Amino acid sequence: MKKQILILTFFMAALLVGNNAFGQLSDGSPDLDYLDAVPTYCTPALPIDCGNGTDALAPLPGVSYPYTITSSSVGTLHWFVTDDASIISAQGTIAAGIELADGSSPYVLTADAAYNDPANTSATVNITWKSFDGLANNVILVVYNVDDVNCTDNMEVFRIIPQYNFTLDIASIADDGVNGGDVAAVEDCVNPIQSASYDGTARMLTVDYGTDYVFFAVNAANWQTSWMPDNFTATTNGTSTVTVTGWAYPADAATTGTWNTVGTDPVLATGYASAVNGFVAEGCIIVRVQVDHGSTTENLTAETINLTVNGEMINAQTTSYDGTYPDLEDGGGVACPNDLTSDNADYVITPRPDVDESTPTPFEDKTPNGD
Repeated sequence: MKKQILILTFFMAALLVGNNAFGQLSDGSPDLDYLDAVPTYCTPALPIDCGNGTDALAPLPGVSYPYTITSSSVGTLHWFVTDDASIISAQGTIAAGIELADGSSPYVLTADAAYNDPANTSATVNITWKSFDGLANNVILVVYNVDDVNCTDNMEVFRIIPQYNFTLDIASIADDGVNGGDVAAVEDCVNPIQSASYDGTARMLTVDYGTDYVFFAVNAANWQTSWMPDNFTATTNGTSTVTVTGWAYPADAATTGTWNTVGTDPVLATGYASAVNGFVAEGCIIVRVQVDHGSTTENLTAETINLTVNGEMINAQTTSYDGTYPDLEDGGGVACPNDLTSDNADYVITPRPDVDESTPTPFEDKTPNGD
C-alpha cells in the first residue's frame, strides 16, 4: 500500500511539473545587445553612375586607368606623379618630388611596373588613384621622354582631377548574422515580458515589456583611410523609444561591451584585411539600435524601426571630416547628389498576443492601456 501511494505521489508530482512547464517561455535573459555570431552577411554595395567613369583625367578612386602616349623616338619614358610646380631644374635633372606608388602618397594608390622607372620603355602606365581635391592640388602625371640615341628629350603632363564615388548601403540584419534584409526587412518577435507586478491597493497591473536590440549592416564602398558615421537617425512607427547606441566592425559585433560611438569614432581602413594601401572597395559595419518598450508600449501591432545613415570620408589634405567627401547617391549619368535621407532600411518587430476579456469582465487595470 505504501508503495502504491509513493508511486502515485511521484506520478502526480511529475504531472504537475509537466503541466507547469507546458506553454511557458524558457528561462533566459533580456534581449542581447550583440549578434549571436560574427556576421557573414553584408548588404551589397550598389554601383552609382555619376557621369563619365571612363575618363582617365577625371578618374574614380580605386579604379585602374591606362595612360598611353606615342613618340617618334623612344629611348626611355619616365612616368611619375608630382604636385610640384618645378619639374626640371637643370638639363636632365628632375627636381620634382615624385609620388610613390606604395600607398604612402596622398594621390597614388597603386601603379604598375612602368611607373617611376627612369629606364622604362613602355608607352603605357596603369595607375590607380586615391580620392583627393584635384582643384586645390595641382596633381600632374608626367611623361619624360629621352630619345633612342640619348641625344635629346621632351616631356608632357596630364592634369588629374579625380571624381569620388564613396557610397553607403544599408539593410537590416538578423541576430544570427547570416540573414539580411536587402530584399525584405528582417522580422523578429518582440522581447518577452521582463517583469510584472500587481498593486492590490491601486488595483493596477504593471508590466515591464523590456528592451529589444535590432541591428543593421552598413556597407561603405570606395573610401580611403577612414570615414565618419554621422547623422544616423532611428525612428519608429510605434511608441517605443529608439536610440542608436553604437557601431562595430563585423568581428566585434558578436561581443558585449562598449561599441564605437556614431559621430565620434571613425571607421578605419586598418580594420579591414581587404584594404589595399588604405583603400577599401567594400567594408561593412554593424549598427545597433535600442528599442525600449518600458511599461508603456505593449506592442500589440507590428512596430517598424527605420534607420537612416550618412557619412563622410576623411579629407586627406585637411586630415579632417570637413564635408568635402560626403557619401553619394546615384546620379543617373549626371553629377551624383548627396542627401540625408536615401540610405535607410527597416527592421520589423512582430507583435505579442492581444488578450481581451470575454467572460467575466472586466480585467484589472493595466498600464498603459487601462484594460
